[in-house]
Amino acid sequence: MRDYKSIFIYGFALFAMFFGSGNLVFPIQIGQATGEQWLAGFAGLFLTGIALPFLGLFVIKLHKGSYESFFAQAGPIAKVILPLFTLSLLGSFGAIPRCITVAHGGMEYMTPGLSLTLFSIIFSLATYYFCLKDQRMISVLGKWMSPILLIALGVLISAGILYDHSSPQSLQSTAAFSEGFLTGYQTMDLFAAFFFSALMFSQIQKTMPASTTHREMIRFTIKPSLLGAGLLAIVYLGFVYLGAHYGEITRGLEPEYFLPTIAEHVMGENATIFIGIAMLFSCLTTAVALNNIYARYLCKLFNMEDNRFPWVLIGTTATSFVVSLLDFKGIAALLKPALDVSYPAIILLTIMGILTPGWRESKKYSFYGITSLMLIRMVI
Repeated sequence: MRDYKSIFIYGFALFAMFFGSGNLVFPIQIGQATGEQWLAGFAGLFLTGIALPFLGLFVIKLHKGSYESFFAQAGPIAKVILPLFTLSLLGSFGAIPRCITVAHGGMEYMTPGLSLTLFSIIFSLATYYFCLKDQRMISVLGKWMSPILLIALGVLISAGILYDHSSPQSLQSTAAFSEGFLTGYQTMDLFAAFFFSALMFSQIQKTMPASTTHREMIRFTIKPSLLGAGLLAIVYLGFVYLGAHYGEITRGLEPEYFLPTIAEHVMGENATIFIGIAMLFSCLTTAVALNNIYARYLCKLFNMEDNRFPWVLIGTTATSFVVSLLDFKGIAALLKPALDVSYPAIILLTIMGILTPGWRESKKYSFYGITSLMLIRMVI
């Protein structure tokens, strides 16, 4: 019974950590773009937004919870540069500020004129508080925030399906699949998987008997990973559907207003409070997880003592606040070139890390080769 309880807590916590700002926007955007071919769009998103992140969770478990060991497959330089690069995008220079802007969009929809600056300050203070203790964070995410979030999203998706009387636009299925696949990059869930897996592995390891073998650890940790991935797949499917069938009412809106606009259309004006709170919880849980991981990584990188962590956390939180003032589209424009160049090579490294445990030189040359090609393509 205790094992099942742990699986549910960690599985729900994983879902909550993954399901942040981009996950509230990009699946709806995919549905909006793909129309009646929304299932093909979802299939593309499933690969980059669910299947690949699950492989990312798994490959870190093969490396005993060490993302440094995984990145070292691409060579000693990559061992240092890749964690710093990916965590900077996931942390203060990308995903966390994006969480702030999306949460602000949900709250501003029901309180028009809400200042982004004021909201960002309050959100950042809450993020800082929850980041101070890992175990408190996992407990709050798994026991409270995730169930609230899932209930809110489940009600909205169900109401959207029941209310729907629309006819989505047509799009070629191959184009729809490509749209879903490439937009899935923007979620950055593969990047996040490496670090969420390391955090989860560490927390589970503390609760397991000292005699637990590595194989037993993998067998246990894969269960909450599957649960988290399954919950993500269900919500993504629902969101892509909503985007396809309510594309006309969201077209031309800022991305952070997609979800509350659909909620008001389907469930009435009072639903904006309901969905605004859900968006706030969703973005807060992801921001907490990413800010915690980023600050701890910087402490480790610069060999700082544990008592310096709160000060580093202040720095990462303050930087997130400043970048959030660029708004959602500004942050997306900042992230897109970096993701287009880096994602394909990291996908290849992940797959090779599972299928070919050895072949170290091949991994290194493949990684740098793909990265170089993507850089050339971007310049040309």
